[in-house]
Amino acid sequence: MMKEYIGNVKNRPGISGKDFKGYFVPETIKEAVELLADKGDELEILAGGTDLLVDYYEHLYEVSGWLDLRDISQLQEIKVKEDRMEIGAMVTHSQLVNSFKVKDHFPLISQAAEEVGSPQIRSRGTIGGNIVTGSPAGDLLPPLLAYQAELELVDKESKKRIAIEDFFIGPKETVIQSDQMLSKIIITLPQPGTLGSWIKIGKRKALAISTISLALVVRLDQQEQIQDIRACLGAVAPTPLEIEEVRDKMLGRKLSEIDFTEIGLLVAENISPIDDIRGTREYRKDIAKNLVITALKKLASGGEG
Repeated sequence: MMKEYIGNVKNRPGISGKDFKGYFVPETIKEAVELLADKGDELEILAGGTDLLVDYYEHLYEVSGWLDLRDISQLQEIKVKEDRMEIGAMVTHSQLVNSFKVKDHFPLISQAAEEVGSPQIRSRGTIGGNIVTGSPAGDLLPPLLAYQAELELVDKESKKRIAIEDFFIGPKETVIQSDQMLSKIIITLPQPGTLGSWIKIGKRKALAISTISLALVVRLDQQEQIQDIRACLGAVAPTPLEIEEVRDKMLGRKLSEIDFTEIGLLVAENISPIDDIRGTREYRKDIAKNLVITALKKLASGGEG
């Protein structure tokens, strides 16, 4: 049975002086979407809260009510079904790091999750929260793009799948509606010959938001010709993105036949980073070029990660 607390749960003392009008803790997806259908415009969804609560405590906005997904066990599962993996939206970063299923099939997701914040943040923050927050610097987003993940969005009446590249429309802006929630992430299992590399650059080795990040996934055939390649970056544009020009340039060729510097320059030409406290536009372009070159060299030498 869903738990509802009204007026009895106070925020941190001295923050705003207001009690929460409503705090809901559903135990099923059905209960959650029924609440969203009724009160979606009034509720903030808590999926870990490692970003949301920080913003709230800093007085960045007022919240009328909370929908906390912590008790919905359906959202906390990692399953392999036939040719795909399904990851519940409330799976934490720590689960992604420790899951052998994720490590075996999608090692870049596991590696990116390990780079998120501190152990405390990884234990509480979730893959769903990382996605729906929509930050272009979200650590999990480039690997999910590179693996061509799909997102399942549910509302009271229906559910639908959307390609993750169609989900982001601007910095911290997505297509999700107030009566919808993200229920799971679906990813087709990689084919034989799939390799990958993940690199994150931050101002510190730990507890740092990405200055820039790269997920590079390549699929080779038995003759080592490139059958598919996805070069996806974070923090270089208003949304995380794939540089499609890389795929156009490299398909059908062998890694040994490719000028990696040319590919690095191609990436730098097709990103539009901003100047901010973590790096200038030109710095990010230069780093992006070098990250791609480093990743390609690693894959060409038989390395991964």
